Amino acid sequence: MVVPNIVDASGRSKFHNSPRLPEPMVFDLVLPLGAKKNEFELNTLFQYDSEHKAALINPEFEYAYTDGYGIEFELPTENLSVDAYKLALQGTFNFLNTNKFIHGWQYYGEYHRHNKELENNLLYIAGYQFNEKWDTLNMVGIRFTDVQSEGHVEELVNSSLFYSYSSNLIMGLEVNWESRPNRPDITLVMPQLHVQVAKHAKIQAGFGMKQVGRETFPHVATRIIFGF
Repeated sequence: MVVPNIVDASGRSKFHNSPRLPEPMVFDLVLPLGAKKNEFELNTLFQYDSEHKAALINPEFEYAYTDGYGIEFELPTENLSVDAYKLALQGTFNFLNTNKFIHGWQYYGEYHRHNKELENNLLYIAGYQFNEKWDTLNMVGIRFTDVQSEGHVEELVNSSLFYSYSSNLIMGLEVNWESRPNRPDITLVMPQLHVQVAKHAKIQAGFGMKQVGRETFPHVATRIIFGF
């Protein structure tokens, strides 16, 4: 992999003037867009999926190997059993960015152990800071599922709106939508709170609703984050 040189002669990242935006809780980024080299994060998402009556835990490690580019390793589990292996890569574009707008891309591959299904996901990410209080982050992409045999293509959309009440408290609304051929679409609406509890520790929590076709299920989630 060829890593572009995105650090100027002064040693500052080219993204130092770009906005540092909150991340959605459920559809997680590989660190925020424009993250500095050697930033890393340990975090775990806990969810209760009332549709399948399953406890989901997603421990992961994220690392910025150069300014604006990161890698993530994740072990999705269901009812304490490892369900999949996930690897993600993310980059920040170094053109068109302003002090309010930043954009980039993310790829992640996920191999599901039990049904031996492979997913490849590619997304475009764009964020905008309206003012000191309001931000939005949006993702749109496609998922190629089991492309080697009877594969299909799904459409993915994530849209989040955030309000920064203070430097330690952010309120957000996250909407996830999956368009699945020959299967019911999935929509998740998740109001959430982000609380900075210590210098390197943050907790995110939310309670929302998940719609699968015409059926609706409550959905609860929380993420514990240690970032350095």
